[in-house]
Parts: sequence; structure tokens; C-alpha cells
Amino acid sequence: MLPLILLEGQSYLFRSQLPNHGRRVWRAAFLCSLVLLAWSFNAPAAQNILLVIADDYGAGSSRLYNSTNSGAVLPPTPNIESLAASGVVFRRTYANPVCSPTRACLLTGQYGFRTGIGTVVNFSTQLTTNAFTLPEAFARGAPGYALAQFGKWHLATAPDSPNVVGGWPLFAGVLGGAVVDYFNWTKTSNGTQTANYTHYVTTDIVDDATKWIQARGTNPWLAWVAFNAPHEPLHLPPTNLCPHYSALPGTPSDIDARPTLYYDAMVEAMDTEIGRLLASVDRSNTHIIFIGDNGTPPLTLQPPYPAGRGKGTLYEGGLRVPLVIAGPAVVNPNRTNDTLVTAVDLFATILELVGTSVTAAVPTNVVIDGCSLVPALSADVVLSRRAYSEAFSRFASPGIADGRALRDDRYKLIHYTQEEAFEFYDLQIDPYEATNLVNMLTGEQRQYYNRLQFWLYGYTTNTGPRIASASWTNGQFTCTLVQPGIIQDQDYALWRCEDLTSAFWSEVNNAVKTVNGPILRLRDVTAPSNGAFYSVVRR
Repeated sequence: MLPLILLEGQSYLFRSQLPNHGRRVWRAAFLCSLVLLAWSFNAPAAQNILLVIADDYGAGSSRLYNSTNSGAVLPPTPNIESLAASGVVFRRTYANPVCSPTRACLLTGQYGFRTGIGTVVNFSTQLTTNAFTLPEAFARGAPGYALAQFGKWHLATAPDSPNVVGGWPLFAGVLGGAVVDYFNWTKTSNGTQTANYTHYVTTDIVDDATKWIQARGTNPWLAWVAFNAPHEPLHLPPTNLCPHYSALPGTPSDIDARPTLYYDAMVEAMDTEIGRLLASVDRSNTHIIFIGDNGTPPLTLQPPYPAGRGKGTLYEGGLRVPLVIAGPAVVNPNRTNDTLVTAVDLFATILELVGTSVTAAVPTNVVIDGCSLVPALSADVVLSRRAYSEAFSRFASPGIADGRALRDDRYKLIHYTQEEAFEFYDLQIDPYEATNLVNMLTGEQRQYYNRLQFWLYGYTTNTGPRIASASWTNGQFTCTLVQPGIIQDQDYALWRCEDLTSAFWSEVNNAVKTVNGPILRLRDVTAPSNGAFYSVVRR
């Protein structure tokens, strides 16, 4: 397989050169994310995929990620930890602040700005049949696989939406974001709903999944198993599932007084049932992926994550989730990996694990934002990535704002879109975001700030106006933009970079803007004498 260069983005990139170079100007795709991979992975035929999703289970709640030396007291999770012993723990994995956007990322391989899912799904915000989903990709690239989803859906509200919108031939579980009671809930099975279902939710999900898996025999399958646990309502599970918490009284007053203990009991119960699920599969022939969908809720957030910076926020406590991948693709298991991963990467990863690819399984007009993690499974390498998360169109909620976050290997930029406010953190020395550097940047930090800000503008489907021309004259660079209607010059900015391999992008703050109806001209009057790369960014 030849090296793969992934280019994504919507704006334009120009290379200006001096007159003695023929005054040439090249136009190319704007580089929102450049990843160079040289890899070949040939998965043996007919290997199974088990994708397990925990609800409201952030990295801070996992014994694999949060040391007890931090002051956190965490429940035993021997079965989740057994996956780590036979797989790879991705220590820097990012989801979105709430569950529906992350689930949409997993199902489509696309960020929320493409799917429209940036908040908790409700009757007005839902995934639609326009989305190209993982089951549809399997139908094109791995047609021999049996497919089923069990547990939480929460991407559309119609009883048959997991089948019609998601593309799942079989769905059994919970349609919405939460149940009113884990012991009395409404179960949906391929569009048919049964109210007052009293089988404990966590157990019921595994019952359905294991029964279906065992009926597959030697035929290959993909099972998406999405637990509701440990999402509220907090409660005491059946004590045989959480023996370390069996002495808890389970009364409403005690739950209110000690919520973290009941959250932990729900985690232990989930882990117990995960053990039963794992026992039903052939571990030697099954790729197992375990991930959380967003950070831990603030009420049960563990140290060292600061209070109020869990689920629902763009801080580390709201975005960092556990991710473990185990199975036959893993070389030298029982290791960690520091690749920056987002939930959107699992779409491409799963396709490669079953022997197909995005190229083979996805129509050419469908953009896939994620990149396969298979190279990090097959060798101890850290892939060069950025991590992007977002929240938008949220319900009104005090202290929570629409925004986006982008981080590189060291720095993280948060942009609150409604307030047009930015926060900037050095995660290498400040991993829990105590100090916002945006108003105290050093010269070096300013470069990294500018670079992240520039790349952040590329995470959008907005292509902006047409760039009609560009020229280099008398040491000045000029480009002309045209769009129907009146153009607003404050919406656009000219950015410059002198060397794409080693230099930084920065905004041309003294760019001259001239507006004439639908035409906007941007001119760099202090262009570097040796030329530069330029990009027009729509804010």
C-alpha cells in the first residue's frame, strides 16, 4: 500500500513567488489536517468486531488512566483491564462533551459540523437518512458480515430510526438518552416498543448481545454494544453485579448524599457484565474496542480533574475518554500509545480491521474525517495527529457554551463561538487547564496559538466565496474573492506562512481590504521578499 496523504479543508492555499520566478501562483486544497502514513495491514478474512461503548465514563473514572495517588477512589474493573493486558490503551483519546455527537462520529466517521449533530439529540435535532453509516459501509466493503446494535441509540427519535437512519438490520435496546429507571424502562426492538420492561438494563443488553453472537456460529459479525451505564439515574445495581458496594442501602437520600459510590457501583456492574460478554466471543478471532462517549458528569468527577469541568464542557475532564483496542491485530500487547485520537477515527479503524478500507467501502462523495489506528496496533508508533471536539446548538444551560476545541501534541485551543472568546493551555505543564495563557502569551506560544487558530478555521463545511484570482505585483500579494450578494469583509482574513514544513501560520493583521459589492480584495502590503503561502480564512 502506497503512503497515504490525507488532506481536508475548505479554503484555498496560494504559493506566491517573486517576479523572477515568472509571477506564478498555484492554488491547492487548504491543509486542515495533513497526516502521512506509510502502512500496509492485511486482516485475515472474517474476523469479528465487538464495539463496546460506556455512557458518561470519562478517563478520570477509569483505573487505566487515573492513578489512585491523585486522590481518586475508583471501582474495580478487572474485565476492562483484561482488555488492556491483551491490547493497546490509547492514553490521549478525545470524544465530545455530550453523547450524541460522539455516537454520530462513531457511526459516520464524520465530525458534527458535517452531520449536524452537535448536541444531545431531541425532536428538532436528529441524525437523518442522508448520513452514510458504518452498516452501509459494511454493505459495500464487507458484505458477508452480520450486523447488530444493542443498547443505547440516541441519534434519532423514531422507534425504527436505528434501522432506517442507522442502517442496522437488528436493533434492541434503549432509544433515547437515558431510562427513567434501570429496573422499569421502555425497550425498543426493531421498531417495536415494550413499556414497563423490568429486566435490569445493563444485564438485558448483554443478554441480547451474547444470544445474537452465539447464534452467528463461524459467520463474521459486527456487534455495537452500547451500555447506558454509568449514566444517571444513579442507583444500586443488583448486588451480585457490584459485590464491593453490596452494603450500600440504595435509598434516595443516600444516593443524594454519596453519588460517587453509586456511580462506581454502576461501573462495577457494567464491568461484570462486560466479563460475561467477553466470555461469549472467540478472543483470538475478535477485535474488541472499548470506549467512553464523553467525560464523567460533574457530580461524580474524580480528582485531579477540577470541579465543574467534566461532562458538558470542552475541558479535559469533559472530553478525555478511555479507549482500549484488543485482538489479533495487536502486536506486543499490554502497552499504551500516546497518539492523539478522536472518536471519529474508529470508523476507518473498524473498516481496516475487517480487511476493507474507506476507499473501498465509502462513496467518493462522502468525506470521512477519521484516520485508521491500525498502524498503532501493529507497531509501537505514535501517529501524528490533532484532536478536535465540538459542541453546538445546545439546550440553554448555565455555564455551558457552544464551542470547539483543538489540540496538538502540547497545546490546546478552545473557541467559544457565541462569545468569540478563546482559551489557550499548555497541556504539557498544565494538564488540567488551570492557567489560560491567552492574555499572557510568550512569542513562542503566540506562534502555536496562531497555528491552532488557523487550523481550527478548517473544521467547517463552509467553503466561503469563490477566489477568482491572485497576483504578486511590486512585492505585494493580492487575491480577489467573489460571491453572490454583498460580501462582508469582517468575515474574512488573510493568513500567511513562509515555510509549510517548519514555519507557523499567522494572520496578516495589516492586510488591506477593499469591498465593492460582491467583490473583496485582500492585499498583503508587507509580503516577505522570498515569497510565502497564503490562505483566505472565513472566520
